[in-house]
Amino acid sequence: MNYLLDVNIILDNYDQIRSRKYQDSVNVFQCLKNKKNAFVSSSSIDNIKFLKIKDLILGKGYSRKVASEIAKYMIQELIKCFNIAKTPSYIELDLDDIEDSQVIASAKAVDAMVITRDQKLIQKYPDIAIFPDEFFKIDNPSKILFLDLKQLNMQYISQFEKAFDDVLKSGWYIQGEQCKKFEQEFADYCGAKYCIGVGNGLDALKLILRGYKELGCMSNGDEIIVPANTFIASILAISENDLVPVLVEPDINTYLIDPDRIEEKITTRTKAIMVVHLYGQTCEMDKINEIARKYNLKVIEDSAQAHGAYYKDKKAGNLGDASGFSFYPGKNLGALGDGGAITTNDKALAEVIRALKNYGSCCVSETSMPVRSWSF
Repeated sequence: MNYLLDVNIILDNYDQIRSRKYQDSVNVFQCLKNKKNAFVSSSSIDNIKFLKIKDLILGKGYSRKVASEIAKYMIQELIKCFNIAKTPSYIELDLDDIEDSQVIASAKAVDAMVITRDQKLIQKYPDIAIFPDEFFKIDNPSKILFLDLKQLNMQYISQFEKAFDDVLKSGWYIQGEQCKKFEQEFADYCGAKYCIGVGNGLDALKLILRGYKELGCMSNGDEIIVPANTFIASILAISENDLVPVLVEPDINTYLIDPDRIEEKITTRTKAIMVVHLYGQTCEMDKINEIARKYNLKVIEDSAQAHGAYYKDKKAGNLGDASGFSFYPGKNLGALGDGGAITTNDKALAEVIRALKNYGSCCVSETSMPVRSWSF
């Protein structure tokens, strides 16, 4: 659960008299300090500074200059110890108490409970606001959820907000510079020369096979060897290209494709071996690549669950001729939605895939290659 500290809780921690009087505020503050699930509203920052300066001048007799310096250092420490929850533009203002409505809106934006000593605020928003002593009574179950993507991503909400704002202001929502930067960084990470961003992992595998068909390496009815133990997308990528999947049973010790069973399935129509890396393991690529060289076959990696996985000194995405990745939210590297990528060291394949994903429009290269459009 996320928590957002109200102004009064924060000020209780920066005044000796208030700290002694409101020990629960101090306990909450110290408990949540430097935690990823603790927030302060952006709308509160200036108000906190103003109130602190006012107290130091009127209550303690400090000069404005000294009071301002003390308040500045207090704010600097505060924003180092707590995440800042942006006050959203879609706020529903309560004209009777604008400050409270801003705090509540910030809390809702990050799915947080407000901890406050303001009784009126709690009476007005009982479902989202609690007293400090109630914080320690909340039953936080020790049960680990099977999948909690919301909690995983909420800790990066500030970075997400900045990224959303940058993209929105750019006016460029498909491809663009951010996509190019990611493609280059992900290619470098995998150790490959080229990376092409696509819609999802299935599109990645489909485009690799379609690219090889456009290059004349495959034609309708050709066979692709694929492990029997895999998600349906591996098979769909083959069948939707009018190619034939040939299933090979897995090694019982790893549940990855058994390289010792591949050769018996090779025919004159076999054109590629599609390996699927699973469970943090990569397939036995030395044996598989040796078979591929022997029979002049392409090696395609289904790396949808293998971001960052190593085989000896090389990463998945650079272990065959081409690799397809998925950025489905639950993957090793998950997006806030669907996404995928292709990595390869084959320049011709990279160029034809870039054209295929862009309605057949040729990418920038020394030679133009007419390609039938296949949009994703």
